[in-house]
Amino acid sequence: MDKLEAVQRVLRFSNTIREWCEKEHKVFFDDFDSENVENYEPGGLGELADAVIEDGVNENILDEEDLRDFC
Repeated sequence: MDKLEAVQRVLRFSNTIREWCEKEHKVFFDDFDSENVENYEPGGLGELADAVIEDGVNENILDEEDLRDFC
């Protein structure tokens, strides 16, 4: 699974994380794309994507095997 797929899976299955992105960061599911999840420059979503993925692992939505392709 690539990084975008991981972010999308977490946002689909975790209301808590999705609401956190929407309320705290004003970033919605459709705002994530394959380029900005890799972008760590200002305006990119790389750091937020990493936080979403980390929280997804903590909530058991993702496991280490899911992360193998992009870590």
